[in-house]
Amino acid sequence: MQGIEKRFSGVYALRHVDFTLNQGEVRGLIGENGAGKSTLMKVLGGDYQADAGKIYLNGQEIQIKDAETANQYGISFIHQELALFPELSIATNIFIQHLPSAHGVVKKREMHAKAAELLAEFGLAHCHPEQTVGTLQIGEQQLVEIMRCLAMDTKILVLDEPTSSLTSREVDTLFRLIGKMKAKGVSIVFISHRLDELFEICDNITVMRDGAVIDTVSAKTTTQKELIHMMLGRDQGEMYEAHCRNFGQERLRVEGLTHKKRFRDVSFSVRSGEIVGLYGLLGSGRSEIVRSIYGLEPFISGDVFVDGEKVRIKDPAQAGRLGIGLVTEDRRIEGLCLQHSVQRNLTIACIDRLKRLLGYLDVKTERKKAEENIRRFNIATDKPSKIVRYLSGGNQQKVVIAKWLNIEPDILILDEPTRGVDVGAKKEIYSILSELAEQGMALLVISSELNEVINLCDRVLVLRKGELVAQLEGEEITKESLLATSMGGN
Repeated sequence: MQGIEKRFSGVYALRHVDFTLNQGEVRGLIGENGAGKSTLMKVLGGDYQADAGKIYLNGQEIQIKDAETANQYGISFIHQELALFPELSIATNIFIQHLPSAHGVVKKREMHAKAAELLAEFGLAHCHPEQTVGTLQIGEQQLVEIMRCLAMDTKILVLDEPTSSLTSREVDTLFRLIGKMKAKGVSIVFISHRLDELFEICDNITVMRDGAVIDTVSAKTTTQKELIHMMLGRDQGEMYEAHCRNFGQERLRVEGLTHKKRFRDVSFSVRSGEIVGLYGLLGSGRSEIVRSIYGLEPFISGDVFVDGEKVRIKDPAQAGRLGIGLVTEDRRIEGLCLQHSVQRNLTIACIDRLKRLLGYLDVKTERKKAEENIRRFNIATDKPSKIVRYLSGGNQQKVVIAKWLNIEPDILILDEPTRGVDVGAKKEIYSILSELAEQGMALLVISSELNEVINLCDRVLVLRKGELVAQLEGEEITKESLLATSMGGN
């Protein structure tokens, strides 16, 4: 890619970008949200047409008009927003672009056999090829999309935050498969905010800032500190704040909570001023537990207590009245109304509090509340009326967190709070959560990032196959202990 430029409403998103990729190379691509990484790759994938510049493949200039043209050239993508058909089977999703057939009839037995092989290779042997994708967890869906690319004749594979919902075990599986693809000559672009993964899997790393390439460096000779300085244009400082918090009264308690399929006999509590982590591999029941507490999924037995009183939460509205907020795993599907403004997304959870006596919305008060949130959480937007879909991932996540804080909860549950968020926004979110705990809020955090769990949480509950198998505190919370207990080691 040579001299690539792209403007939106006259504003440069890409400014004279040069990007080369060698056969069999794994190239890291990093930068803050809004740096231009995804825009550059969308030009490569035909989603956007460049205003200037050329694209060459094997030395020949090519024109990529749309995604279909990119596929014809052997360019495959896995975006942050998964492109799966939730109502179709796993096998059909994997082979959707080249279904094995004879005389117009799909060879289902052959397709299912190939899908079963891929599922076993990815550690998802417990999933059946005929199972609909919509029944899978987000991380499992992400693996299915990777399988779809592997099943195609891919020459260039672009992975945009491919590990954002994967635990360390699934990441190891993915990296092993990337190594196999690299050995076959496939070129891979690996977009990630997880710097340790970039150093582990990449040959070289390209850094972008403000729509331009700052530099391309060797992963073997560059330090994490140097990368962050290139990304931010300054030193980052400490990612996590030192904490020694005083815990208050018990806010949330769960006793013997049991789901029909996903988890059984789970008991734990969260105190005021405490950040409790919930860690486990995919399928361990992490998300289902908090969704059951919040009234989004049914459980067949057990009790939930809020401030010592037994409650049966039937829906999110009741949870909100009880002072519980939930930042869900997928902000774009469940956390935001993408077609609405930043202002409306910030205030939607507390909209009733902004109405006048006769039930009319006080628009001035709503805008004032939104402006307060934008300042407090450093949300990068030029105006409250901006459509939220146009914010970067980190700023969208801050909108979701601010939305729930507007109901003034005593208990805040966060499922993968920094998924797909750059290091700058990640640090801001950590600071927000630490501040909330210092103010006495009880926080329950699900995370697949080991460093996040270790450095943010006061206590960690470890799940394995739907059972709570360990509770770790203080110096007990290490990578080794988390991996061993979650995977069944000693």
